[in-house]
Formats: sequence, C-alpha cells, structure tokens
Amino acid sequence: MTTPRTLDEILLDRLNAHPRKRIPFDDLADAAYTSNPALLTAPERRQLLADALTVLRDAGALKLPVARKFWDHTALPPLPQWAERIDPPRPAVSRLPTRSWVAELSFLDGRRLSTHDHHLFTRLNGFLLADGASSELVPLRDRAFELFGDEKHLDGIHDSKWVLGGFLSINDHLRAYLTPAPLNIIELGPAPSLLIVENTAAFDNLRRILRNWPHPHEVGWLAFGDGDRIASSITTLPERLAETGQTLTEILYYGDLDYDGLHCVILASQRSLSVGLPPLTPAGGLYAALLKCARRKAAVVTPEAAHQVSSWLPSPLASDVIGALTNGTVVRQEALLLTALRKVLTPANGALRQQLAAIPADAGTPFS
Repeated sequence: MTTPRTLDEILLDRLNAHPRKRIPFDDLADAAYTSNPALLTAPERRQLLADALTVLRDAGALKLPVARKFWDHTALPPLPQWAERIDPPRPAVSRLPTRSWVAELSFLDGRRLSTHDHHLFTRLNGFLLADGASSELVPLRDRAFELFGDEKHLDGIHDSKWVLGGFLSINDHLRAYLTPAPLNIIELGPAPSLLIVENTAAFDNLRRILRNWPHPHEVGWLAFGDGDRIASSITTLPERLAETGQTLTEILYYGDLDYDGLHCVILASQRSLSVGLPPLTPAGGLYAALLKCARRKAAVVTPEAAHQVSSWLPSPLASDVIGALTNGTVVRQEALLLTALRKVLTPANGALRQQLAAIPADAGTPFS
C-alpha cells in the first residue's frame, strides 16, 4: 500500500517543480488543495499549512520572508506571501557556452543565464529556428510536451521574470495560450442570466429545484464554480457564449460566507469585467437565507480584512458578515439544507430573479 504524502512533501514537490526559486504562496496552497480538496474547507487549514512550511524551513529546504509586510495577517496564524526554494550546493561546472540567439530572442544577448533558463531558451531557440514563429497557437501544455517531453514543464512560466518583465511572450514566442478549466454550465431556460454556485451540494440542490421550475422563461443558466477555481474558469465563459449564441446580461454568484470564498469572488468579478462580461453580483436572497443558518468556527479575521472582502456584499448583509468574520465564525453553503432551500425558492414567492437577487426585508438581523 502506498503511504500518503505528507503536506510538507506536497509543498516541497511544488516548490521543486516551479521554474523560479521564489514561488507565490498561493501556488503552494493550490498544490495542497489539489492533492487534498477537503483541506480547502478545513477550519484548521491555515495552521496545517503554517506547520508544513515550518517543517520545510527547519529542514533547510526553503526560506520565508523576514519583513512583516510580506506576510498575510488577515487571520491566524499568519501566512507568507511567498517562499523561496533553497537548492542544494552544486558542484562547480564550466560556464555555459555562449550561443547565437534568433532575432525573437535577441534580448538574451550578453546575458548570463541559469542552467534552467539556458535549457529553456535553447529549446525555444531551436523551435523558432524551425519556423516556430509561424506555428499555430496551441495549449501551453501541448507546447511544453513538444519541447520538453513533459506537459507540466512550463506551468507557472506566466509568473516568471521573463514574462512579467515583458521579454518573453507566451503567444508570440511559445506560440501557445493558457487553458484554464472551463466553467461547468447547464442551460435550464431562456432567461439571459447565470447563477454560479460555489460548492457541489448547493449546486445539486439548486439544479433539482430550478430544473422543475414551472416558469421556464424565468430560468437561465446554472454553473458550478468549483471553489476558488472560478477566478480562472470565468475567463472561459465568453467563448462558450460565442459558441452557443446565448445572451447574458447578469451573473449572480452564491458561495460560502468566509474570507477565502469572498476574496476569490471579488477577483473573479474583476476578471469577468476584464473579458467583457458583467460583474459577479451577490445572490442576495440566497445569502440572506444562508445567514440564518448554523455557523462554524474559523480563524478570526481582522476588521480591515473583513471589511475589504465584505465590500462585495450589499448592506445589511455586509455588516452581518463582517461581524461573523471578526468573531471567528463562517457559514458554509451546506448549512442551507435542500428542504430549507425549497421553502426559500418557491413560485408562490414571486419572480425567480427577485427571489435569487433581492434581499428580504427581515434580512437585517445582526449576525453574531
């Protein structure tokens, strides 16, 4: 039987696979969540991640920021914004040979390159020499497999100094493009509206209710946000709309009321606007019902951070959520059971859109 990898082993694997020595903490956390999805909603996840980083630091595998400004203090324990890999000493090697670069890579002339970068650009140089500059654009992982025999070799290159510095273009040099996981959508009716739901159980509950809605013209699309992946998958929606000819005038979002979930949906809303879509707006009616449900303990969030992530919500929901976060409590979507959700959404209560988006008059009850 294979022994499960520990959290520090998972983080170390991601750290070693990254093209840069310094890796954003979000990339490390993503590796942990991908390996163990349950960790994403675990109240103790910050402590577990902090402990794993401490193990790697004490083992001499990485170093963490010293300055306070490079740490996230919005909740306890604080977590770093980045970690830096400490590579083992390498035996002395001869200086890498100087080579002639194609015109597209002339920015490399006279530069001393690391072994990793020399390998990257040597392969890319050969690709461009072989008419790569006129090649059809393909997914980045396809190009990585073609050039390096490893489809993940170029993962994270969009955050490298070469790309961020404006030297290397994924489109123009690698002739490739990023392929985030598509937004999982089902079309239920002709209404030009989309409701995105963060978690699987809540998505299934709403699908059961909305697919049997007696007024089909009130129902539009329903999408599974898949937790924090919505921030990347939302950018795939314009292509889906173009393929189907569907008109979309409103995107509602319904997710967990916790710091991570709210922070992620704010980012997703910004990216939605950047690709020409409407912003993500809160499904106020569903959130108001969720706020009346049982709460879970979580890490305490500072007032400043709580105000920042709650700004996406309308009043009075925002003030209620600020109180929850600063008191160390959160509300998960699963707390609003299917039976209770059916009582919230019923044709007898009026138009569906109003039930989803509008905040009931009694929603201002303090949330403590």
